[in-house]
Amino acid sequence: MFTQHWRPRPLPAPVVDNELPHLNGIERAAEVIRFILTTLEHWLSPSGQLREFVKMNARLSIAIAVPVVIVAPLVTLALEQLKSWIALLNSTMSSFILFPLSVLLCILLVSGMVFIGRSILVMRIRSSQQRRDPYGY
Repeated sequence: MFTQHWRPRPLPAPVVDNELPHLNGIERAAEVIRFILTTLEHWLSPSGQLREFVKMNARLSIAIAVPVVIVAPLVTLALEQLKSWIALLNSTMSSFILFPLSVLLCILLVSGMVFIGRSILVMRIRSSQQRRDPYGY
């Protein structure tokens, strides 16, 4: 795959535009910067391999960045929705568990109060039956 897309071509020697003296200031500055950059590129790699390397890496980065930019927000949205659904299910299930437990606790408390009240009544009845006049009157 690498050799299929790797086609460096030799760079032509940089040439200054013949119209440079007739250009206005901004165009002249842009032409000078272009000439300096093409001279630097020609000096670094006259065979064109540097230019091909940059082009291939730019294509590769675009091929990776476009799906990431398109898919990443969708994945983030899906994960946020999943998080909110899990929180909702968690609160619902905890309510389903806590409600029967609270009902059971109330039943146990009422049963305990009834048992204590009944025990107190039984103790009073026994104590009133056992309390007799010691002199037998």
